[in-house]
Amino acid sequence: MTGRSPAPDVAIIGGGIIGAAAAAFLAAAGVRVTLYERSEIAAAASGRNSGVIQHPFDPVLVALYRESLALYRELASVSAGAFRFGDEPAGLLMIGPGEEAAAAAKIADAWADTYPGARPEIVAGGSLRDLEPALAPDLVACRLAIGYPVAPGSATRAYARLAEARGATIRLGADVALALDGDIAVGVLVDGRLQPAGAVLVAAGPWSPALLDPTGDWQPIRGIWGVIAQLDLPDAPRHVVEEFEIDIEPTSEPTEPAEADEDDGLGFSLITADGASALGSTFLEDEPQPDAFAAGLRERGSRYVPAIATAPLVSLRACARPVALDGRPLVGAVPGIDRAFVAAGNGPWGISTGPGTARLIADLALGRGVSVPAALDPARFGRVTPAIARQRDPLPG
Repeated sequence: MTGRSPAPDVAIIGGGIIGAAAAAFLAAAGVRVTLYERSEIAAAASGRNSGVIQHPFDPVLVALYRESLALYRELASVSAGAFRFGDEPAGLLMIGPGEEAAAAAKIADAWADTYPGARPEIVAGGSLRDLEPALAPDLVACRLAIGYPVAPGSATRAYARLAEARGATIRLGADVALALDGDIAVGVLVDGRLQPAGAVLVAAGPWSPALLDPTGDWQPIRGIWGVIAQLDLPDAPRHVVEEFEIDIEPTSEPTEPAEADEDDGLGFSLITADGASALGSTFLEDEPQPDAFAAGLRERGSRYVPAIATAPLVSLRACARPVALDGRPLVGAVPGIDRAFVAAGNGPWGISTGPGTARLIADLALGRGVSVPAALDPARFGRVTPAIARQRDPLPG
């Protein structure tokens, strides 16, 4: 956007799945949109995840997930093959040692009671090996009819291209901050110069609180780091595979991401999409060195899929999942700052609920009379109190 361009109606900070999808939805409504991303589209969790669109376990998020499924199918229909989405889920196998059949039954009962459409069933022994020959012997699984593997980042990039095709502007590589006049968002500061906007949407994952309150007083989202090893795994399982320790039992209470082994921070999941197998994952408070976890991920994964032990390593990646303090995202107007919105904190459900989240925040910004569930309202974490007006008499960029 040049200095002579009209100010956008909405400036979006963040080029992940929510920011890119929101840009596409707003542009489709005739809104002038500029999206700012400091690195590249899908640079963080939206492009470095394991690559599965999964049914959430928290009922509060289910509506966002179901809306996201419909939006993904729509995206696949208009993206000329750049994003592919299966007609049916691949299925999820929650697995563990054979002696843990009671744990599998508990998971199946919980899903049957809450989401019977997932069609939970217990599979073990020869039946499990027939279903997935790559699995180790003497395992037991709860199979659920959920889970859509997708290439990581493909949906986010497809939404970004769609947004541009609809007239949105995307600016990469800029250092961006929220511009305020008192407690009113007036645009964004790009390399220190104001770019005015009628409203600002912050969709910057775990970095969103710092953009809204650089003092650090308002910090409802933190990053939980995951390390993913991409493997060249011939004859990989067709199902999404996760171990019991990654707890997915349905609950009506807000939950944080399930903890992996307390000693090493490791859990096991395996997702294969477009021929690439993603082995994960870790649940870490601090940014890791991915190389330090490669051997541990491989050892843990080979307990369930023996071929993981010798499969060639293609790459390693790490991402910070943006996790809200109560495990539920923040979606809505920023309490304490007029004309500012936030959509962040979806945690491990980012690509599973991202388009639905973007649709909700776009409709809210458009004044379409939608209501945000109280469980997602950012105001549940209190008001943002700008310590100073970071831009009172700005010079136009």
